Amino acid sequence: MLSLGLMAVISACNPASESAKFSVHDAKREQLAAISVGEQFSIDTPTLSLTGIFKKEKRKYYDGSNTMQYAVKFSDDGFKLRDHNEELLWKVKLYDDKIKLADNEEMNNAYEIKLREEGKIKLEKSDALVTELRMNSEAEWFQVNEMYTTRGAGLSLAPAVLLIEELKDVEKFILMAELKAKGK
Repeated sequence: MLSLGLMAVISACNPASESAKFSVHDAKREQLAAISVGEQFSIDTPTLSLTGIFKKEKRKYYDGSNTMQYAVKFSDDGFKLRDHNEELLWKVKLYDDKIKLADNEEMNNAYEIKLREEGKIKLEKSDALVTELRMNSEAEWFQVNEMYTTRGAGLSLAPAVLLIEELKDVEKFILMAELKAKGK
């Protein structure tokens, strides 16, 4: 039997009506990923297309040959990104004013993405500042750093995930989709 809190989390993770589309580009504004969040999730890159399907407390991401590549398991306070063997890749904890990401269950050496003032985002690791971003709600394009640009992401903490070098690009795109779906 699922707890009421977990049932609310599952409902929030599988939005029925709200949808969002955004994209990630390189420095030359060539598209790296088109991301769609809503009733169905999709992540399309030049080399891989993934479709996210919600099943029993998880969203599983399948490739074009219907092979599960990634799974996102939800909890009351966040989610975990797992590989095709369901091994932990990243644990994400959600707070009102920040997001924590770590590659371990204990959240050791975690990254923190914090919203400070309107449009100002800080990325920290182990309480040390990695970088700051200033977003403009009016801008269609947002230059994240010298490598990445986003389009249509709006005021979101999700683009800061692009700055975490340990993440593979496809992991960044999945995490961005899940954060966007959570309203982060």
